Formats: sequence, structure tokens, C-alpha cells
Amino acid sequence: MSRIKKFNFTLKAQKKLKFILYFSSFFLLTYLCIPKLLNFSPESIREILKINNNININNISKVNYKIFPTPRLSILNSDFTIGEDAIEISNGDIEIILNISKILNFKEINYKKLLINKGTSKINLNNINLLLSITNKNKKKLTFSENNIIFFRKEKVFFEIKNALIKMNQYKIKKNLILNGDFLNNKIFIELNSTLQNKNNLIIKIPELDIATRIFFKKNNSVEASGSFNLEVFNNLLKFNFIKGNNIKITDGFIRSKLVNASLEGKIAVKPNFFSKIDFETSNLNMEKLFPVIQKAFFLDNTNNLPLIKKINGVFNFKSNLEGKIINKNGELSFEDFKVGKNKPLFFNAKIIEFGKKGKVQFSLVKTIQNKKDEPKKVEIKGFLIPSNSKVIFEKFIIDGKELSNEKIKDFENKFSDNVIQNSLVNIFQKNKIDKYFKNLF
Repeated sequence: MSRIKKFNFTLKAQKKLKFILYFSSFFLLTYLCIPKLLNFSPESIREILKINNNININNISKVNYKIFPTPRLSILNSDFTIGEDAIEISNGDIEIILNISKILNFKEINYKKLLINKGTSKINLNNINLLLSITNKNKKKLTFSENNIIFFRKEKVFFEIKNALIKMNQYKIKKNLILNGDFLNNKIFIELNSTLQNKNNLIIKIPELDIATRIFFKKNNSVEASGSFNLEVFNNLLKFNFIKGNNIKITDGFIRSKLVNASLEGKIAVKPNFFSKIDFETSNLNMEKLFPVIQKAFFLDNTNNLPLIKKINGVFNFKSNLEGKIINKNGELSFEDFKVGKNKPLFFNAKIIEFGKKGKVQFSLVKTIQNKKDEPKKVEIKGFLIPSNSKVIFEKFIIDGKELSNEKIKDFENKFSDNVIQNSLVNIFQKNKIDKYFKNLF
């Protein structure tokens, strides 16, 4: 009897095993034969990409089917745009990840996400606001991989993020865009969250440079938006409110750090060219600590920061104890009409001729020296500073309109180097050394 039961159990197990083998074989056969069954037209692919991901692709020459790692349609070396020409992609590979549960529906393309691999994406900064509409209108998950992103204006490259990984996600009450890539040889992370109430939150981080930015903004209408900007760099804080219309108006701004404390306000124009006009009112400016930071960043061999600096055109006005303006025009940085000190001030102008280790700063300064016995004397000095080696060169030395001889100029130059510079340009910001130098001239 026990032998009969054992035989029946074995028979049932064999039937189950045969069923599993038959089903697996059928599934595998179907899985492998799908490429023969799928026959979606280029027109239907273009239409569904437009509907779900707002992608406009003009020409589809060939569509490949890939089984692994999951069923997908592949379109190689494609040129297309996303949105109303918000992003222009060239030589990108599109992979349409099919929905397995509906893969046998041969009349309609049903996919769960879209991958765009490699290629180059171009984004016009004049249309940067259209990126929000892409995340808002995106119905399917969209991911970019190994993509180079170029931000440009008027055919000129503003900056580039290389080897980018971008993910666009859709949730019930918000849309999400995440970007990781390489920016100026540093890793960069960007996240944009957008809600149904037109409230947006942008986060930018460059960990290797200890930079973190958070921008909150809300669209008030089709043209105007308002919000706040918060930037932290090495425990230094920049914060302000803004209203964006045709221009960006900055209000209630401030800078807090060990080097600078200042309030700020102004305007930034984006069109037709980027230009800013910002007013600073300083309550504390520690040039003795700030200057070495500038010296290291812009006057050594490593000049990776220069491409970005050359893009920040504008006029920056300073008030309070330090008065004057800094003008940046396509990387030509000049310091104009500066006045240092309230009593017996020193006036100077300067221009950075070249950055890097061979960089030079051309300067001219004027100071009136009051002598107890004689009439006040006006001293003018023109020359160069070489920040990389803390060297000063006097080209002209004028007293009361009379230019001194080369021999006398060299003598005053050596005294300035020995008594003021002392192997460090930081010392030019020590008021006592400067006053003593001019006092001992006569």
C-alpha cells in the first residue's frame, strides 16, 4: 500500500515538473520571439514619445529590440529635442524600457521608463525656465546617463557638466529632477523639486569645494517669480530675497563670514547679456585674511576658477569705510575710485592685467601727506604688483606734480619692499606700516 502511495506522489511530482518545464519553455520561446512579433512603426514611436516625455524626434531610421537585461526598444545615434527646444540632444541612444506585463499588446507601445545614454545635450540659458515645464509635463520616468550637458547663450558656451546622470521622476503632488556630474573637475549634485502650487526648490552642491546652494522660488504669473537664495561656501553665508521679472531685483541681502560682513542689494540683468550691479555696505572687511585667499585662488598655476569668473560681468559698489567699485568685463577686472579710511584717506585704482603665476596687477595710488612744518604734499605712485611672489615695482613716483628720477624711484621702491611688504603683500593692508612709510618720506 505504501508503495502505491509513493508511486502516486512521484507521478504528481513529475507532472508538476513537466508543467513548470513546459510553461518556462513557452515563456522563454515567447520572450525570444517577441522581436519577430513587434512591428511598431516609426510614426507610432514618435507619437508616444511626444505624448509621454515631450520628445520631438524627426527621423527614426532603425529600431532594435533588446532582450536583456529587460525587454526594450533601442534607437541609436539619435538627434532630438525635449520640450519646446528646451533641451537639444545629439548622438544620443534612446532605450524604451517596455512594460513586461503588457508586452504582448502589439497594437500599443506601453513603457515604464525612458533611458537616454551618451550624446551631448545643449541648453540655452535664455530658455532655462522651460526646464520646469519639462518636469511638469513628463509622464514617464526619464533618465540620462553618460551625457555631456552644455549651457550656452548666443552660441557661446557658458559652462559644461560632463558625464552627467539625470533622473526625472513623477509623483502625485510633485515633480523631481536629479543631476549628478563633473563640473570644473569637481563632482556636482543638482536637485529640482516642483509642486502643483508652482512652488519650486533648487539644491546645488559641490562637495569637494564645500559649496551648497538652496533656491526657493514661486511663480507669481507667467513672467514674474519671487523667492530666496541661500549659498554656503566654507562656512561663509550669502543670503538674499529676489523678485524676477525682466531683470532680477535683489533685496535684504547679507554676507556673513570671518572675512566679510556686509549687507547688499541690487539688480541682475540676464538678457541680452548677463550683467549685475550690486551695492555692498561693509561693516567688517578683513583684507589681511581675505587677500591670501584671493592670491591662492587666482595667482597660482591652478586657474580652474577663471572660466567662471570671466562670465560674471558687472559693477560692484562698496560703501562705508571702504568706498569704490569693482568692474568685471569679460574677465578684465578693475578697481576704480577706491578710498580707504575716513581721516587722511588713501585713493587708488588698479587693474588685473593677467591671472596665474605670471599675473600682474597694475595700480596707481594717491595720498596727501600732512607735515607739521611744511605744506601738505601730494604723492602719486604708479606701478605693478606681482601677487605670486609678493613683489612690488614702482614705475613712476610723483610728488606735487614733479616726477622723481629713476634712481630715486628705485630707492623708494626698495624702502617700500623692506619696510612695508616684508615678503608678504598682506602687509600693504596694515595701516600703521603704510602711514609710517609715507611719513618717513620727508
